[in-house]
Amino acid sequence: MRNLAGAVAIDVVDHGIGMDADEVAVAMTRFGQVASAWTRKHDGTGLGLPLAVGLTELHGGTLTIRSTKGIGTTVTVAFPRERSLPLPAAEAGETRALSAS
Repeated sequence: MRNLAGAVAIDVVDHGIGMDADEVAVAMTRFGQVASAWTRKHDGTGLGLPLAVGLTELHGGTLTIRSTKGIGTTVTVAFPRERSLPLPAAEAGETRALSAS
């Protein structure tokens, strides 16, 4: 989580299979699923990312995805200052890791 002069950005990072640009576009559509060996083993509806985008946008925020095939994916959710509560003793530009796996 980063404090950006009162705004908040949350990065979710994984080091999984990653996606190319076309796969990210599919994953961002309702019921869109990227076909891979991993997804064939794990069921899903294809609604997670579109729901996350909708909820983020309802709060005036943005959700972006940076992904590289074979390396992993970073999803960033950013909320503007007017939709964020201040972090105790947080300085602008400060980065905090909430958990690591």
